[in-house]
Amino acid sequence: MAEIRTIRAHECDAFLSIICDVFQLDFQRAQPLFQQEPLFDLDRKWALFEAGEMVSVLTTTPLLFGWGKAVGIAGVATQPNRQREGHARKLIEKVLVESEKRGEGPSLLFAADTRLYDSLGFEGIDRVVRGPITALPLEIDLPQLSFDEVRGYYDSWSQDHPDRLRRDGTRWKYWSWQFRESRGYKDGYFCLENGQMREIITLARDKKLPVPLATEWFGLASMTDQFEIPLGTISVPMYLMGHKFPGIPQLFLTDQF
Repeated sequence: MAEIRTIRAHECDAFLSIICDVFQLDFQRAQPLFQQEPLFDLDRKWALFEAGEMVSVLTTTPLLFGWGKAVGIAGVATQPNRQREGHARKLIEKVLVESEKRGEGPSLLFAADTRLYDSLGFEGIDRVVRGPITALPLEIDLPQLSFDEVRGYYDSWSQDHPDRLRRDGTRWKYWSWQFRESRGYKDGYFCLENGQMREIITLARDKKLPVPLATEWFGLASMTDQFEIPLGTISVPMYLMGHKFPGIPQLFLTDQF
């Protein structure tokens, strides 16, 4: 009979090993960083065990919107030789029930293949789009903003609509834990990360942005439209799905869970 629960400290390596096997990550490189992530919480690392063996895993992440609490589900993975046996389904069903008990009933997840989640009652509520940003041909020297300046812009923006993700202190630690070059842009800012932009707040709606050539946008379609990000070709690598989720969340993929 399957046992489903959150993991214990001595089970971290087994948990991470399944994730690395499924998502083709280097365990030796991932291990030192696994527990250093600011959002790391053993009470949010869920696993399904069979005969004492860890078979399937996932992680939940707390989310806060203006209307209340929700949860993000990520890293759903089952041992490669135990897939297609229904373990992930059982694990997700249990986690949805437990999240409801914790007052985090509305759930979100990102999926490339939606079939399992469709059958569990999740609905597609947005798409992730990526593509090259139409850039200005000249280099423009924009001021680099401090962490406090960026936080001020974001917190002000997030308070203006109940569907916008709020960042508490822990989430801001996670945000700054990943290196981001934040540049002041007109009445706001944008973030650059290794040739990619995943966050921008500004009232400006320009046909070209002052970013290096070949910079790629990676964000929700609704946010792409809201900020009128000038893109060339686009692709849709993932879908955002919700379970009992009200409305369409407004969040950047800097907060991807």
